[in-house]
Amino acid sequence: MKTLTILDLPLSGSHLIEASAGTGKTYTIAALYVRLILEYTVDNARALSPENILVVTFTEAATKELRDRIRARLSEAAQYFRTPAAVTEDIFLRDLRNKYAPSAWPNCAKRIDVAANFMDESAIYTIHGWCKKMLQQHAFDSLSPFMQEVLTNEVELLNKVVTDYWRIHFYLLNKMQCQLILSKIAISPHHLLKAIRYALFKTEALTFEQPLPTLSAIFAPIEAWEIERQQHENQAKQHWLKHKETIDALLMGACAEKWLNQRNYSQNTFQQKLAAIHNWANGLNEGLKHDDLGKFGLTKLTKGLAAAHHDKASKFNVEAIRCIDDYVTHLEGKADKEKPFKTSMYKHAIQWIRERYEQEKQAVACMTFDDMISRLDFALNKGENAQRLASVIAQQYPIGLIDEFQDTDPVQYRIFSKIYPSQQHNHELAWFMIGDPKQAIYSFRGADINTYLMAREATIGNHHTLGTNFRSTTSLIDAINRIFVHGDKQPLGAFRFKESHQEKATNPLPFLPVDAKGFEDDWVINGKAVAALTCWHWGSDKAIASGQYQANMAQVTASEIVALLNGESTGFKKENGEFQCIKPSDIAILVRTGREAQVMRLALRERNLRSIYLSERDSVYQSPQAQDVLIWLEAFASPRDERKVRAALSTQTFGFSYEALHEFVLDEIAWESHVNRFMAYQTRWQKDGILATLHALLHDYQLHNVQDIDHYSERQLTNILHLAENLQQDSAKIEGQQALISHLAELIFNAHNQGSDDTVVRLESDAELIKVITIHKSKGLEYPLVFLPFACGFREDTEDENCLLRANDEERLREDLRLFYVAVTRARYACWLGVAPIRKGRGDVPQLELTALGHLLGWQAGTPASALFEHLHAMKGDCGEIAVIDLPHVTNDCYVDKTTHGKALASALTSTTYIPDNWWVASYSALTFSQGKMTSLLREEIEVAQDDAQRDDVEALEFPLTQDASIHSLPKGASPGVLVHGLLEQCAHHGFQNVANNPALQQQLIAQRFTGKIWSDERQSILKNALQDWLNTDLLSGHGACLREIVAYKSEVEFLIGADNVDVQKLDALLNQHLFVHQTRPALHKNQLHGLLKGFIDLVFVHNEKYYVVDYKFSYLGEGDAQYSPAALVQTLLNHRYDLQYSLYLLALHRLLRLRLGKAYEYDKHVGGAVYWFLRGNRCLFDKPSREAIEQLDALFSTRNIGNV
Repeated sequence: MKTLTILDLPLSGSHLIEASAGTGKTYTIAALYVRLILEYTVDNARALSPENILVVTFTEAATKELRDRIRARLSEAAQYFRTPAAVTEDIFLRDLRNKYAPSAWPNCAKRIDVAANFMDESAIYTIHGWCKKMLQQHAFDSLSPFMQEVLTNEVELLNKVVTDYWRIHFYLLNKMQCQLILSKIAISPHHLLKAIRYALFKTEALTFEQPLPTLSAIFAPIEAWEIERQQHENQAKQHWLKHKETIDALLMGACAEKWLNQRNYSQNTFQQKLAAIHNWANGLNEGLKHDDLGKFGLTKLTKGLAAAHHDKASKFNVEAIRCIDDYVTHLEGKADKEKPFKTSMYKHAIQWIRERYEQEKQAVACMTFDDMISRLDFALNKGENAQRLASVIAQQYPIGLIDEFQDTDPVQYRIFSKIYPSQQHNHELAWFMIGDPKQAIYSFRGADINTYLMAREATIGNHHTLGTNFRSTTSLIDAINRIFVHGDKQPLGAFRFKESHQEKATNPLPFLPVDAKGFEDDWVINGKAVAALTCWHWGSDKAIASGQYQANMAQVTASEIVALLNGESTGFKKENGEFQCIKPSDIAILVRTGREAQVMRLALRERNLRSIYLSERDSVYQSPQAQDVLIWLEAFASPRDERKVRAALSTQTFGFSYEALHEFVLDEIAWESHVNRFMAYQTRWQKDGILATLHALLHDYQLHNVQDIDHYSERQLTNILHLAENLQQDSAKIEGQQALISHLAELIFNAHNQGSDDTVVRLESDAELIKVITIHKSKGLEYPLVFLPFACGFREDTEDENCLLRANDEERLREDLRLFYVAVTRARYACWLGVAPIRKGRGDVPQLELTALGHLLGWQAGTPASALFEHLHAMKGDCGEIAVIDLPHVTNDCYVDKTTHGKALASALTSTTYIPDNWWVASYSALTFSQGKMTSLLREEIEVAQDDAQRDDVEALEFPLTQDASIHSLPKGASPGVLVHGLLEQCAHHGFQNVANNPALQQQLIAQRFTGKIWSDERQSILKNALQDWLNTDLLSGHGACLREIVAYKSEVEFLIGADNVDVQKLDALLNQHLFVHQTRPALHKNQLHGLLKGFIDLVFVHNEKYYVVDYKFSYLGEGDAQYSPAALVQTLLNHRYDLQYSLYLLALHRLLRLRLGKAYEYDKHVGGAVYWFLRGNRCLFDKPSREAIEQLDALFSTRNIGNV
């Protein structure tokens, strides 16, 4: 393989360029692009344009980066050609310009400039985007529809097809077949899709029978085996029961006389195990393990004889014991039958689902991203106009550059091979395949390293390599080279592609050491340069379980990171002598799975280290916040349903304590304030949408200010805002609140099947934190310091994947080696590896031979754990840049941020303009509560009650009916009050007179309020009688103003009153001066009200041309009507400061009437007053403040006259 010199690279033919990690692949593509613009001509006449140079990569982000880098490179080159006196250290540009005479430089600059200006039209695409463009541009030659919808998220359609398969094929199975499907294949359509998803569209990997075999044919072998099993089982049970006494005597005697070895046939448990066999024979112990049953078969009993009693073997040779042996032997053949059955079933499902899926897509005229590739492949290789299409595309794109070529799959390679055939030496075409087979790690996306090897074989003689690493320090490059050179000496080579164990055997994927650019920055700890690559050796004589390995290595890593960050003079010493301290953002921790990330981040949090997980792919609808938002939406839609409001307040995000939630139930005023808020949210949702409503909730309850030690609140808030944005977008296509609630519930239910980018959880912070990222996601990135705490971890393929796609575990290990290479080459200065003699399952022997690092160490199966240290030192050899140290001691020290610790903060700047910072929306409840009480209600942070919805029902049960049951016997607390308020609100909605004259409607309304509640029929009857009394009660004591007779009224009247720094103490003094003078009441708490006062009036009605406000109270004052005397009512009103409440109601009414009636309005003439209706005692308390009092109140709230309602 030749080292690439860009200026000497032929610009025709097929070329394979191997770009190892950090060797400047993007730089090479950009430089090659400049050369093509300058030197290549179309048909020896016309200059090449960016729209004729095809550049294909695999992500949208990569296309943008390539376009920007190429444009910048073109601009730089044009400027260099344009300025003769310019000097550059860029050897490529210098040598490129020297190829041309100075007189040609201006023309060269112009040509490059034109190309730079046309980069927006450049042919830089993802593979899917390019295939789609080809199908559309060449629709006639490819026989493709001109317009076809792209199915960006195929999950919904795929779920439908899989569900169809499940219904059509499995619903008619017999009981035994159903049991096989549920136990061996899948328990639901969702689990079936999960099992076959990996292989579903691997068209190259699976072959199928034609026509599709019937399920009967697939079940036949295993059904036959099952019938035989039942026969063997029945025979074994019959013989055992028939000879039970003889067998008992034989086996108990053998145990007593110690014929059998005590390790497998302990006298302490022998009788118990024998009894289990008897129960099994009687059909009472069908769950008996086969191993326990087999111990009483002839084979194991004979083998279990003690050495001194081998002559007793013939004693066990009786029919019943032989039948047990036959049955167990038959059971041992179960796996041999099940594996072909599973393979056939999965293939049957895949074949049927594929065909139906294609039919469904055709029916709705859409295609997926993968269809774009497969259809272009078909058109180029099997279509009617295949040759013409290939020729037209080649003329359109005479140059093709395929970035990340190691990730190309066989179908993609077939497409490009057709356009740029390697065997034909067409000097008009050039194809550059640029990649690194050592970084082929995306097999789960369909990438196939064997495709790369096929291309290598097809381009013999045109292989090039980039041999200099520009990313890492010389020290780290030396260390990495040493590891893989040592691995390449293993019989199968570093990447296990050597064709035999012979030393001179062909190796299509050797490790080629790279040179370092030569920058000599040092990684220093406490001022001293240290090794670039550190192996933490967990010394042990026994293998370490994988779970223990993960947990301990996470703690070690977190502890060491704290030591580094807290250490003095720890950081990077530059070549010029400058020293840069280490920061958390310099550190990346690479993991394989989300589980590893979770363990690692927990260890970091325990030490005050914040981190960000950059590989999150879970749906936001799988988060706990999605469930919370769903509950909130249900409460918004039904704010009068106290269960739903209480459920909303009980969600984890609110963080209310049990005590706070219980106080809401008991305190009617506090509860009313929350209900009023949720009623406002309902209105806000209807007017402004769900996004504004959720923002209002976050603001009202200050949920955005909650902070905790591990900053989980950032995650919560990010998820809620994400959900709010998505729901707002969805609401444009969904009509109604209930429809949106159902839509969210469906999204949550199907969250595991969502794959679109707009559902993936977003990063909760962009602060400079420690980065935790999967190795797959880290590819192409670099970090100053890299930790691989779980370097010895591995994941064996699942049985389902093996039975469908993989012949053995070899491919998994090969890819793990490439993953390890990607991981260690991410570091710029230093890398740490957590090394241990790991095992999975039981046993004392390590399984390092199954791991990537184990292979590079030359570990063999059966090697004892104690040999690990020796293997590590053999790998290290004489390389001073590798350190092998014992596992560091774990400390509980926490990180101290040196940028803020111990430093006084500078004074904040003072604003020169007035910015009101205490503007808020308050209610009557907020004025009557103390600030401390409100804070405790809103901010308590202990474990929350997830569902407190039935507490009111429990109260109802615990509050027994007396013998003389009356309305006074109904439960106390806020919940019954809310129920009664809702009932009267519904009566107003239907018309008080209509309800009063329709007993059936009364019963219906009461039944609706009691839906789902554990209230007896007697209590409902009590409420019905009370309702009839309420409808006939004179609210104005002799003036004939009962509900059934009033005609003009409005219930639940919302109002807002503007307030500009209203002094609450002045307000209190005004009320004391005018209302119930000389009577004591609790003082309002000192406060300044600035913003809006908000409230809801239960009822406003007109009687004799006067307007009255009514507030319903279901307060419990005592067990009889006598407890509701006028004096008791006044005292209750003052104790709860209802005088403030009705004063605000009347102020709102006063302002409304003044606005509507204009000059004709007179307070004394048009305002009737306020009625406080205590419903339990059916007594009304009436009051009308004087005109002077209302006008003074109006003036108090009219300062600067802003926002008054």
